[in-house]
Order: sequence, then C-alpha cells, then structure tokens
Amino acid sequence: MAEAMRDLFAVAGGVKPEDLVSAGFTTAEIIEFRDSAANLAALASTKQITIRPDLLEDIIEKARHAAPNRPPLPGDAQPTQSLLQAWGEYCASRGALLLDPWSGQRERCISVLAGYLDRLPIFPTIRINVIKAVEAAMPQVHQ
Repeated sequence: MAEAMRDLFAVAGGVKPEDLVSAGFTTAEIIEFRDSAANLAALASTKQITIRPDLLEDIIEKARHAAPNRPPLPGDAQPTQSLLQAWGEYCASRGALLLDPWSGQRERCISVLAGYLDRLPIFPTIRINVIKAVEAAMPQVHQ
C-alpha cells in the first residue's frame, strides 16, 4: 500500500481513498493500514543529506585550490557573510599570486589565508599545519 501511495502521490499530488480502491485495496485494508502506509511512503520518499564538516585534509585541499564557491568549513563553522568575504579575499590574493608571483604577493596571500583561518573554530596547531601545507604548494618566488 505504501508503494501505491508513493506512486499515486507522485502522479496526482495526493492520495484519495478512491484511488486506493482503484489500486486494488479493500475499504477494510485502507482503514486499517492507511496511516502506517502513509508513514512508510513518506520515509521511503524523503532522503536526508548531511554534509560532513571539513577535516584537516579537506581544509588544506580547498586552501590549495582556492575556489571561491568552496570555502573550507570545519565543524561548528557557519558560512556567514564576513567569513565568505574573507575567503573571497584569500581566493583573490591567491589568483593574483598565480598571475604575478613575487615575494610581497606571496606574503600577502599567506597573511590573508591566516586571517581567514583565524575566523574558523579550529585549534592553532591546525592553522599552522594548513598554512605550512599551503605555503609549500604555492609558487616559489625569487628576487
């Protein structure tokens, strides 16, 4: 009955007792099982997707690639406007470094990344590890 209810709901946007009778169920079956079948149909129709928080490796990978639409967000970090703006500033400085690699640009990029990481609810050791890993992946500049 639950499967029939799911199909009927998908087609008509609702399920009437007459629809269930037309599907081959008796009035006694409908009265007895409709509530539990409706619950089963709802459970089978919904899918809850949760995004796991970023781990250290995820944070490093996202910081290395610096995509504006993929900020690293560890557990308890909410994507606030100021946090997203700080991430956007880092992405812009990273892009500038790739276009024009010089030592001042590299230092600015690391500083902006450190500013973003300071806003995240992570331990100082993790911040240091992320900065070291990203710094190692940045283009080397010589003056």
